[in-house]
Amino acid sequence: MTTCTTALSRRRLLQSGGLAAASWLAIGPRGLRAAANDRLRLAGIGVGGMGGSDLASLSSHGGVEVVGLCDVDAGNLAAAGEKHPGAARFTDFRTMFEKLGDEVDAVHVSTPDHTHAAAAMTALNLGKHVYCQKPLTHDVYESRQLRRVAATSGLVTQMGTQIHSTTPYRTAVRLVQSGVIGPVREVHSWSNKTWGYDGPDPEPGDVPESLAWNLWLGTAAERPFCPGHYHPGNWRRWYDFGCGTMGDMAIHILDPVFSALKLGAPSEIVSASSVAPPHSYGLQNETHFSFAEKSAYTTTDFQLTWYDGGRMPDTSQWPLGGADGSRMTLPGQGSMFVGEAGAILLPHVGMPMLLPEAQFADTDIEQAPNGNHYHLFVDACLGGAPTTCGFDYAGPLTEAVLLGTIANRFPGDTLRWEAEAMQIPGHDAAQALLRRHYREGFEVANL
Repeated sequence: MTTCTTALSRRRLLQSGGLAAASWLAIGPRGLRAAANDRLRLAGIGVGGMGGSDLASLSSHGGVEVVGLCDVDAGNLAAAGEKHPGAARFTDFRTMFEKLGDEVDAVHVSTPDHTHAAAAMTALNLGKHVYCQKPLTHDVYESRQLRRVAATSGLVTQMGTQIHSTTPYRTAVRLVQSGVIGPVREVHSWSNKTWGYDGPDPEPGDVPESLAWNLWLGTAAERPFCPGHYHPGNWRRWYDFGCGTMGDMAIHILDPVFSALKLGAPSEIVSASSVAPPHSYGLQNETHFSFAEKSAYTTTDFQLTWYDGGRMPDTSQWPLGGADGSRMTLPGQGSMFVGEAGAILLPHVGMPMLLPEAQFADTDIEQAPNGNHYHLFVDACLGGAPTTCGFDYAGPLTEAVLLGTIANRFPGDTLRWEAEAMQIPGHDAAQALLRRHYREGFEVANL
């Protein structure tokens, strides 16, 4: 991968709204400021694409006042500004925090994965509630640290897996835990998406005038802008910026698996994936997770397997025969819970189905109430019920997914995970991928 000096000089960085490196380093813990009783003053970090959707959903709550907007893309910033004309606009979230100070109660972080932790931790350090897009972080170490700091801060947190709060996933969790299919011995989860790249090295090109490229890179190592490959839409494919298909979809699809089965940290991860390109995630992955500790809802030999990019599980032994004798076709994304007394097929963003159909024909599935994931976060900030996807839950879930992405870089190797020590013993190359070292000038306290 070609590298070069940054596309923005220090002078241009300052002109585009950046801070000196010393200012970034100076940001540290301050006193917690609670939201006002009747409103939540919100600032958005990343307000284009999914960030624009997050901002719209959060600001649709009657108790939200949008006071700050931040995006490294001037086009995104202008579009969000038209919808929220009273909000101050910034290119660098460090500048935003410095200028707005206690005028902000909470932030949403909707940047590419590699800057999730830097933005979220800076907000936590400053006593702000945080809604952060999925996956929670780019690295395992970042997830562990966000979880630790959030736990001691008293702040409200929520990861942006909005489907977590919807009727289908809530119903699936309730159904699994009801015991109707008995203890679960295996789960197979899959996505037909492919976030990888196996082509020629990207060609450097001119940085768009609307993009503050140095700030987009943030914590990542310097490299040239390559049109069509990073910003705005393809950063998920690259190790330095995204987390591949698992970071995009496994974090969603494995959410009800971990939630329903009360899974702890995996003890071993083995990948049967295709060999990945040097700088990009593999196009097809098959990742096997083992767990040393049995949960209340699993057998002692429980196994979890993830598939993506067209790889699919062997369904020959699954009870997929319909009531009319025809065999079901699997959805493009979803999970199969195989229990000792039956099975549950959970399509991604679809209602769970009990199988075999004939066996459960007279079994009613009670639907769980639907929830607005965004509004639940706002309500919690305003003194309501705690969130159910806070960093205490999102951190361990993200760690497991990220360990899968690491295993996929070493097909055939068994990675033993010592969660408490955060160690992968006997595999120095995998161990090195648990934590990145941020680029000079972009360091953050507690990371």
